[in-house]
Parts: sequence; C-alpha cells; structure tokens
Amino acid sequence: MVNRQANYLEKEVLQGSSLDHIILLYAKAINSLKVAKKAIEEGLTSPEVVKKKAEALTKAVDILIYLQAILNLEKGGEIAQKLMEIYGILIDELIKVNFTNETQKIQDSIEILENLRKAWLDLKHKNSIGKRLAHTKPMEMQTSQNP
Repeated sequence: MVNRQANYLEKEVLQGSSLDHIILLYAKAINSLKVAKKAIEEGLTSPEVVKKKAEALTKAVDILIYLQAILNLEKGGEIAQKLMEIYGILIDELIKVNFTNETQKIQDSIEILENLRKAWLDLKHKNSIGKRLAHTKPMEMQTSQNP
C-alpha cells in the first residue's frame, strides 16, 4: 500500500504542473498539521510524541516558507501580496504553537489552508475547462451545448 502511494505521489510530482505542485504542497502541510494536532491531543507524554509533533509542525512551516518564497509579487499583484501576509501569519502562529501546544491555532491554520487549497483546485478546474474549450472546434461547441 505504501509503495503504491509513493509511486502515485512520484508520478504526480514528475508529471504535474506548477499548479498541481502547489495543491500537493497544501495537502502535505494540512496533513502535517493534523499529525501535530493529534500528537498534542493524545498527550505529549513521551519524547517520541513530542518529536513527532515538532517535526510535523516544522514540516508545515517549511512548506509555508517555500510557498511564500515562490510567490511572484510582480505578476501576482494584490493576491500574491495577501498570500504573503497569510503565509507569514501562519508561520508565526505555528512557531508559537510548537511551544504553547494550542490545538485551536492548529485547527484554524488547517481551515485556512483547506480554503486556500480549495481555491487553487477551483482555479485548476477552471483552467482545464478553458483549455478544453480552446481546443474545441466551433461545431463541437454547438453540439455539446445542445443536448
């Protein structure tokens, strides 16, 4: 099972677009935050669990730093600037959580990232529709619009 999932992820990374990569990064950050939250909720009773929480939070922060670093503020304009601010706030909050163990801040971060991921998925969907329409001949468009 793990090997099959690894092969799928490898294929996604190697064949995916930049947009696919961003969506995968969001999913990985969200998953890491869920791992950290679960570790806190189960109780930080052993060094292994504390390490698991810290590593998961660090992975999420690293992904956010990367997403922040690849923003193109010139091309992205106001949206890129807002994303830069959101990522910065999330990074600051998650660094604090590593010391305070506030699961609500983790949950809030998960919800924000899930909403952003959904927006990127919607953009991907719109782009794929646009590409299909751009490659559709006028006659095909007429017949596809008339049931």
